[in-house]
Amino acid sequence: MQRWAFRVLGSLQVIDSGRVVELRSAKQRVLLAALLMKANAPVSSYELMEHLWGEEPSGAARATLQTYVMRLRQSLNDLADRKLVRTWPTGYSIHVEDDQLDLLTFQRLRAEARRAPDLETEARLLGEAAALWRGPALDQISSLRMEQTDVQRLNEQRWEVLERRNDAELQLGRHDQIVDELRSLVAEHPLRERFWYQLMLALHRTGQQAQALDVYRRASDVLADELGIDPNAELRALHMEVLAGSSAPVPVQAGPSWLPPAVGDFSGRSEEVVRLTAGLRAGGTWTITGPGGVGKTSLAVHCAHLVRDAFPDGQLYLNLRGGEQKPVGPAAALDRLLRGLGVSGGAIPSTVEDRVDLYRDLLSDRRILVVLDNAINEAQVRPLLPGTSSGAALVTSRAALAGLEAAHVVPLDVLSSGDAMALLQAAVGEARCAAEPVAAQAIVTYCGQLPLALRVAAARLVARPHWQLAKLAGRLSDERRRFDELSLGDLDVRASLALSYDGMDETHRSAFRLLSLVDTPDFPAWVASPLLGLELDDAEDHVEALVDARLVDYAGRDGLGQVRYRLHDLLRAFGREAASEDPADALKAMFEQWLDLATRADVELPHQAIRLEPLALERFDLGDAADWFDAEWQNIHAVITQAAGLGLGGLAAELAIRSSAFCDLRARFDDWEQINELGLSCAPAERKPILFQQRGILCARLHQYVEASANFAAAQEGFAAAGDVWGEAYAWYGMGWMHEWSGRSLEARSAHREAMSRFVASSNPHGEIEVLCSLGAIERRAGGLAAAQDYLERARRVAGQLGDEQSELMATLELGRLHQFTGELAVSAGFLRSSLAAAQKLGDPDMAANIRLFLADTLVRSGQESLAEEQLRQAWEFFEEHDDLQGRIWVWRLRSGMAAAPEEALRLASLAMESARELGSTPELGRSLRVLGDAFGRVGRVEEAREHWRQAEETLTAAGFQAEADELRLATS
Repeated sequence: MQRWAFRVLGSLQVIDSGRVVELRSAKQRVLLAALLMKANAPVSSYELMEHLWGEEPSGAARATLQTYVMRLRQSLNDLADRKLVRTWPTGYSIHVEDDQLDLLTFQRLRAEARRAPDLETEARLLGEAAALWRGPALDQISSLRMEQTDVQRLNEQRWEVLERRNDAELQLGRHDQIVDELRSLVAEHPLRERFWYQLMLALHRTGQQAQALDVYRRASDVLADELGIDPNAELRALHMEVLAGSSAPVPVQAGPSWLPPAVGDFSGRSEEVVRLTAGLRAGGTWTITGPGGVGKTSLAVHCAHLVRDAFPDGQLYLNLRGGEQKPVGPAAALDRLLRGLGVSGGAIPSTVEDRVDLYRDLLSDRRILVVLDNAINEAQVRPLLPGTSSGAALVTSRAALAGLEAAHVVPLDVLSSGDAMALLQAAVGEARCAAEPVAAQAIVTYCGQLPLALRVAAARLVARPHWQLAKLAGRLSDERRRFDELSLGDLDVRASLALSYDGMDETHRSAFRLLSLVDTPDFPAWVASPLLGLELDDAEDHVEALVDARLVDYAGRDGLGQVRYRLHDLLRAFGREAASEDPADALKAMFEQWLDLATRADVELPHQAIRLEPLALERFDLGDAADWFDAEWQNIHAVITQAAGLGLGGLAAELAIRSSAFCDLRARFDDWEQINELGLSCAPAERKPILFQQRGILCARLHQYVEASANFAAAQEGFAAAGDVWGEAYAWYGMGWMHEWSGRSLEARSAHREAMSRFVASSNPHGEIEVLCSLGAIERRAGGLAAAQDYLERARRVAGQLGDEQSELMATLELGRLHQFTGELAVSAGFLRSSLAAAQKLGDPDMAANIRLFLADTLVRSGQESLAEEQLRQAWEFFEEHDDLQGRIWVWRLRSGMAAAPEEALRLASLAMESARELGSTPELGRSLRVLGDAFGRVGRVEEAREHWRQAEETLTAAGFQAEADELRLATS
């Protein structure tokens, strides 16, 4: 049985049953690495695209990502089962056991070491964790985002494990056993003072005082040269101990230590902790910014405790109360800080300027850390900062503090899903969470991964040990009472969020409330314009003011370069709780703006089997229409759903109608089905025929010909009742189209004649071209090759005159298939390659995949099987991703004919035959019978071959595919 294993603690390795497998594609390696970094949890498509292409992926990135996922599955033999790489509504995940991924084993060993019952066990577990490493994490993976996040975090965890392991070994008296490794570690990481300390201590404990003093000298030189600092207090104290020749530690002079108690169950934020601790040790001003409840204070206190050894002259802490009605002013703050530095009350100057001078004079040349919590703005903070680089300052604030000179900013968002779960587990116990994993995850989700909310939820569970987690999850699921559940003692999520909200004027509070009513996952700034009735620039200023107040988040840029914003789930719930506006009235103007943009974009997209009559519209001016739909699709889908739910059915249905061509173009068939069904449920009667017609096209794309015919018939009936000749023509064309694909040529010709007469009557040359293409295809199949060429040349000529790229593509494609049948294979390949390029230019992956099949057939017939295989491979990836059975049948048939081994040819032909029966398409059944007959002939089963050829000929003749039946008769006679 095949069993995969993965290694990321070093270069990326993929192991198949003990054998290393090479992934040659750099993009596949990046994709796999990104999934493994969050193994067993969904990774959003947006994050994966950022790993692959940076912060501004192209409009086609999502479709390309799907291709990469398909190829990764292919490399891991996971195409059929999809047990490894799984698809989620928002992205993808990889699922592995602990022993399949060294990272999971490493994390387990780290956690077990923290809970070890004795020092011996801890040292052993940490040693096993350290031994998993083969070099820098994810070595040679080309992803800037990964290098700046996951790689730094993992490498820091590696050194932290080594430091803990070394400490344990030293406490166990094994000084001489780790000296050599410590020498290597200080050489490799000369700026990690802890390694210098451990080496110096090991040498000292083994009686090598001279070597220990030499280590201190070298450490001092490196730190001075590289960072311009002296060794930390720990190293200096050990240096004094060695000089004194004593085995007793030398006490270090202590300054003020005002830090609040360390957070006992602190978890997550590993990247920020690494950055802040390293930065604070180097000095300067560091600011932690973020919305209320996100854990700024907890992170600041945690990091301050971690670097206490670097600030032997003291650590000052002051809550500036920026979120309260009376924040601490600079004068009062300086009075408190000066007293902490030993200045008596009578010696403190009266003016702020004099207090600043004295404060900075006292801090000069002293290694003191100043933590300023809950700052309101730059003016409050600036007088309190040390004036020299010998100390450091750490500031937390909801405001961005962008005007604070030379400050290093560490923005804080909600916790990752994994870190949020770790916080809950640390607070209520891993066993309790493991017993109810679904409820635990629901609590994390309802808390929006916000640390404050999670701490309140955890506190409620700790206070009520008899509660099941599902009980609290159920209470939190009700948005109307969620904030009541997230309040316990002095921990109150609603009150925390209200501080930011109450600090705004009413205009901005109104903007926040209205934005909170919108169901879209994110939004561009223009959304605020129709919501607030403001010009675009003014609306954008309001949104940016909400960003400054930490009520709205900046979400990045989309494929069009637009800045996008979002609301955290709890802030959205808070805004809705505060809102008194009626959602339908408040949002209607915004929905109408979405509809206007979608309508103008839809006009520019290719359409088949339905074109809405042209309206007098302003030109779409937001770039490429398909790219715009790509960028806004999740929002459009959400707007359709929300408008329908608010009773604005006409708007919802019209937006569904105007989004249909985009769904067709991008093969978003699941989304298309959802919005079409929603549109039909709430559309006014006069718009339902269009939705039936569009549903017919969708069913045809999915090869559901019976359902498609029923929908086209319903559309025809509705259009006829309304006297809509234009629409009725398309409905007749759709019915003719389905007759074609179902093998009913006479009925197809009749329906197309009905369509053509109505297209002419309603002056729709685009519709006439579509009928000409279909008639050309019917004649080709029936053997009327001259008539087929005449129809198709006329169609191509008129399409070119109209500039109709979609219709010209269809005519070119059919000409390619016609010339394939007449044996003009080079001409056929030229037409097919031209139509493939047009489909790719239009961004139509469904059309492109089908054209690849026809091109592959032509290439096989001309003896170019290697080129054909590449076309089949790319087509197969699309068909597999979209569960397209008819496409897979074509691939199996073609590969059966290409197979070198007769047994393989028979296997593939049998697969095609079984699936053709399942599909219920007469033409596909006839073609599959023929290929199965060919395969039987190759293995010497002549009678079975002849019987299948006979059945194929009868089936194709009955379907009106006389040309293919004649070709079969000639080939097998």
